[in-house]
Amino acid sequence: MTRYTLPAPGDAGMAPGVRAVVAGGEADKVATGGLVVGTLQLGFWRERARAVVDGAEWVFGKETGDLGARLSVDPEGTTRMRAVRTSFWTSRHDVDLEGVLVQVQGGTRNRVWTASGATLGTSGRVGFWNPVPTLDLRDDVPLHHAVFLLWLEHTFTRRNQAAAAA
Repeated sequence: MTRYTLPAPGDAGMAPGVRAVVAGGEADKVATGGLVVGTLQLGFWRERARAVVDGAEWVFGKETGDLGARLSVDPEGTTRMRAVRTSFWTSRHDVDLEGVLVQVQGGTRNRVWTASGATLGTSGRVGFWNPVPTLDLRDDVPLHHAVFLLWLEHTFTRRNQAAAAA
């Protein structure tokens, strides 16, 4: 299992407004000693982001009610990866990762990500007042899938925080 962490904007040597995606490292808010494997820049609207993974630029965002991802060179309105909410009350989602179906279930602090009945990974948070999302995934998960899933975890957490504040 590899732990992916999404430190606060500007941490891990990033410019202001840019978040590093860190693989490995310590279980702290900046994943000390981890390797930066990508970047994530959240858009003005919180459910939009641009990610750079292995030199490819990805666009993450809400498309027709679903959360999706496409390469920046792909036409608008297309998706390569997509998350569809299957249950409003339990916050369950089905995620299509370029043909691999992943189910997401869980609560406000932790989620379990499964594929074909086997656990793909688990998510969590580090810290209390300003929690940093983490995602522990199997080593066979491609890096761009891991970054998309980490962004989904961040988005789901933000939605839960907004609902709790309302």
